Parts: sequence; C-alpha cells; structure tokens
Amino acid sequence: METTTKSNSVEYLKSYFFFLSGQWVSILGSNIVRFGIIWYLTVKTGSPFILALAAFFAFAPFILVTPISGVFVDRWDRKKIIIFVDFVQALLTIVLIGAFAGISIPEINFNLIFSDDELVAIIFGMSIISGIFGAFHTAAVDTLLPIMVPQNHLSRVNGINFLVNGGIQIIGPVIGAFALNYVSIRDLFWLDVITFLIAIIPTFLVSIPRVKREKPADREKSSFKEEFNEGISFIRSTNGLLALLAVFTGVNFFLGPIFSQIPVLVSEVHQGNEDNLAFVLAMQQIGMLLGSLLMSSWKGFHNNAKGVAVGLFTGYIGIYVMVLSPISNFYVLGLGLLITGFVLPLANVSSETIWAKVVPKDILGRVYSVRRTIAQISAPVGILLGGFLAELFGLVLILGVFAVGGTLLLIYAWLFTPFSQVEQLSAESLAVNRENNNSD
Repeated sequence: METTTKSNSVEYLKSYFFFLSGQWVSILGSNIVRFGIIWYLTVKTGSPFILALAAFFAFAPFILVTPISGVFVDRWDRKKIIIFVDFVQALLTIVLIGAFAGISIPEINFNLIFSDDELVAIIFGMSIISGIFGAFHTAAVDTLLPIMVPQNHLSRVNGINFLVNGGIQIIGPVIGAFALNYVSIRDLFWLDVITFLIAIIPTFLVSIPRVKREKPADREKSSFKEEFNEGISFIRSTNGLLALLAVFTGVNFFLGPIFSQIPVLVSEVHQGNEDNLAFVLAMQQIGMLLGSLLMSSWKGFHNNAKGVAVGLFTGYIGIYVMVLSPISNFYVLGLGLLITGFVLPLANVSSETIWAKVVPKDILGRVYSVRRTIAQISAPVGILLGGFLAELFGLVLILGVFAVGGTLLLIYAWLFTPFSQVEQLSAESLAVNRENNNSD
C-alpha cells in the first residue's frame, strides 16, 4: 500500500477536517429539512405505520446497495463519487420542491397540484432514490477516516466528528421548528439544496490520497463477486468481529423502531407540537454532544468492547425512562433521550476504533460495506414490524417490548459470545494471518 511521511500525514489530517467542514454544513441543512418532513408526515397522518414506512423507504435501499457501493468505492475515485452524489441529492430536493409547489401553465389552462397522499408517496419515492445514491456517498466518506487520519489519532478524530455532528443535530430540529412558524416546508427544502452545493467546495479543493490496491500476482483484475466475498471472508476469518457485528445487528433491530416513532410518541401519545418534538430531539443531541466531547478528550476504554457494552446498556436505561415518562411531561421524556444520546458516542466510537485498527486500508470499502449491510439490514425489518405492531397494540407497549428485547440480547452477547474479547481475538487472528502470508 501507499506509504506517507509524517509531514504528509499532518497535511492529510488538515485536509480531512477541511473536507469535514463542508460535510457538516450539508448535514445541518439535511437535518433541518428532515425535521420538517418528519413533522409533515406526523401531522398529516398521525400513523406509526406511515412513519415506519417513511423510515423503511429511506433506509432499506441504502442497506441493499451498500455492499455494491463498497466494492466500487475501492475501485473508483472517492472524491468524484462524493461530488457526483452531492449534485444528485441537490437535484432530488429540487424535484421535491417542484412537487410541493405544483405545476401551473396558465396559457394552456394546465394545473397539477398534488394531494397530501400523493406528496407522501413522492416523499417515499425520493427517499428510495436518495438512499441508493447515499450508499455510495457514505461508503466513500466513511473510508476516508483511516486513509487520511494517522492511527494514533483515530479515536479522538472520531470523537471530534461525533462532537460536531452532535452540535449540528442539536440546532437542526430547533431551527427547523422555528422556521416552520414562518416559512412553508417547500421553502425549507431550499436550505438543503444550498448546503449540498456548499459541501462540494471543500471536496473540490482537498487532496484525497489514492490507496494502491494489493493485487495477487496470478491475476490482473478481480471480479466484483471476488471482491465482495473478500469483505465477507475477512470478517468471518478475523476472530471476534462477527460477534461484534451481531451485537450491532441486534441493536439496530430493537432501537430502529424506537427512534423512528419518537415524533408519533410526542404528537399522539403526549399531545405535543413541533416545539415539543424539537425539544426532546435537541435533548438527545445535547447528550450526544456531551458524549462526543468526552470521547474527543479521552482515549477511551483500554478494552473497546467494554466501551460498546457500557454505552449500549446505559442507552437502554435511557429508553426505559423515555417510554415510561408521564403523559405530556416532556422534561422526563427529554431526560431519557439525553441519557441515551450521551452514551451512544461511547458505543459507536469504541466500535469504530476496533474496525479502523483491524481492517487493512486496501479493502476498507468492501469490508466496511459488508459490515454496514449486516449491521443495518435488521433495522428496516424492526422499523416495519414495530410500526405495524404499534398500530395493533399501542405504541408505548411495543416500544417497551423492543427495549427489553434489546437489553436481553446485549447481556447474552457479553456472557456467551466472543464479543467481550473481540479486540484481543481479532489482533491474534491478524497476527496469525500475517505469519501465514510471510511463510508463503
């Protein structure tokens, strides 16, 4: 693989933060607009299942395309992928603006105005397309971290990224709720377009290193299937990684429906408005901000698996507080989300650090994509199942059942799988693989 000097590493680190600055601006715009869309769907339908469908259509295409995107990200220029997808996302938002505005041609007496039901369907359609392209964007952006950031800075840079994202997501819902008092959701969409275009500027200007791929001497070009299977094989052969992956697969199944139903919980169960929703979501992000601040100033647990377990277990405690909060007591509901938000960076950064240390740079894209697919493929299933069951048995009951299920799965994984020793086991597997390769 390509080697870099110490001075080059510093330059790449500076470039990485410059690149992130544009992404942070784009994330802010997207969060404001996402809040507007979620509130629009909540007010217009009041249905847990419709909100579950919205999350499903946004999430499922992303997950299905992710394995493919990882292989091609390893083959293609990451910089071009990011720029192209940002342009596509801006174009999709412009189409959505046109749908909400309607089409009017007075000269031929033609008017096309979409109903609320039709606009919901259009939102679903745009979400599907956005999820497909977003898979390529995410694969390209995620794999820049271990490429551009020196390994000894990985945990802190991850923490800083979570810190800034937490700050952005605190103010995103607040700005969204404030803006909806003065502008229509259609006008709010323009903010997404502007921030997407702003994000492209740093991407154009930064220098992103190309990773030389190590090809076997007996063949010049590997097939897509071979490269995809290589990602799967690496995870299976590296002892402990599959157990870590299984933990997050279970977490996403149980937490997906809980987080996707917060707007309905606020609006229908607690009889709140957009300001109340903005408050509880901001509390969650304040927790994430504080948790990210902790991770950016602390090197983390010596055993990162312990960081994952402590973070997730405490997160479930926060979920219990949220689900059991008294009706219309948004302070208690917000406290539960504050607790959960605070510990999620602990779990996510600890997990990300394990993967970044273990995975070779020349197969980052395919391994990360397989990892993301396996970890997240359960979320759409959980979201749809949770929304369907909530319509039948009540939202609060179903959210409580999912929280208990997630807690029990985490305890089982710690006690009866290699999850608790993943870092030590994966390091031993890598050492054995290197020794075998050297002997060959």
